[in-house]
Amino acid sequence: MDKLKMPIIIGLIVLIIASLTGYYYYTHNTKTSEIIIFAAGSLKIPLDEIASKYSEKYGVNIYIEASGSVEAIRKVTDLGREADIIAVADYRLIPTFLVPNYTSWYIGFATNQVVLVYTDKSKYHEILENNPSEWYKILMRNDVKWGFSDPNKDPCGYRSVGIIGLASIYYNDTSILENLLLNKTNIAVEKVNDTLNLIVPADLKVSENSNLIIRSKSVDLISLVEAGTIDYAFEYQSVAVQHHLKYIKLPDQINLGNPKYAYFYGKVIVKILVGTDKEKSIAMSPIIYGITVLDNAPHRSEALKFLKFLLGNTGREIFEEKGQPYLDEFIVYGKIPEELRSIAGSES
Repeated sequence: MDKLKMPIIIGLIVLIIASLTGYYYYTHNTKTSEIIIFAAGSLKIPLDEIASKYSEKYGVNIYIEASGSVEAIRKVTDLGREADIIAVADYRLIPTFLVPNYTSWYIGFATNQVVLVYTDKSKYHEILENNPSEWYKILMRNDVKWGFSDPNKDPCGYRSVGIIGLASIYYNDTSILENLLLNKTNIAVEKVNDTLNLIVPADLKVSENSNLIIRSKSVDLISLVEAGTIDYAFEYQSVAVQHHLKYIKLPDQINLGNPKYAYFYGKVIVKILVGTDKEKSIAMSPIIYGITVLDNAPHRSEALKFLKFLLGNTGREIFEEKGQPYLDEFIVYGKIPEELRSIAGSES
């Protein structure tokens, strides 16, 4: 055989083998679809478990990127990144930032409450356990380090700020607001009639040598608490349960977990991203998680199937187990896709 033709023949053989190998992989690899989810950090653990069960059953790769809820949304609105599903820790963020340009519907589906987490290494935890109502006095102590997430990025952050404002009203003690927020950050306050407005600048700063620690999302504080770097942190009850952390419940009047006190919660409004065109005013209200599939979702059909699975019995059981019970009736806004109507109901 002509020696000049030999390399060509070998090359053709390699190409044929590679093509056949690729075809075999394509036809035998069941995971040819995918779903992209941008989610609140506090949803990561239950979503991971549901995604695992869905992937095992239907052979779909599910990519979950966790962050603060506001940050998750801004990945789409500001950075132009593609996603199929947006799942946030405050369902009101969807109409605030995504409707009507990115989606026309959403579903409020699960609840939670804010607690104060700690460990046996936390300073004064014995006092806290014996007298839970002393929580804010303990946080005021100079040798106690504590934290919450960034209000401009994460709902747990602006809820933590709101809870401190509500506590100052509930306990009738303005020093709570002054000592826990105003003296430690550049957050400002203004009172309008019976409403307390807490103003969070986009360039939120913590005072030098402060015992307050702020991180991008609430779950980022968990490792700091576990390591004893900080003593206490405001977290969702579900996060405390999932990470096996000790916690105390705050009074129902301020923990944002009891719909009975919705009117009282509304006495505090947190303004975030102040000084930018993204500025928003968020009235405190009972915690409800929200979810939607974006109009331009690259894998829209598969995403809707996954959402139906999530809202069904399997998802409900997993969320219950993780400390985030589903609502008795979902909150439905807009004309939701036909695939979800049997399980989600109609518009509220």
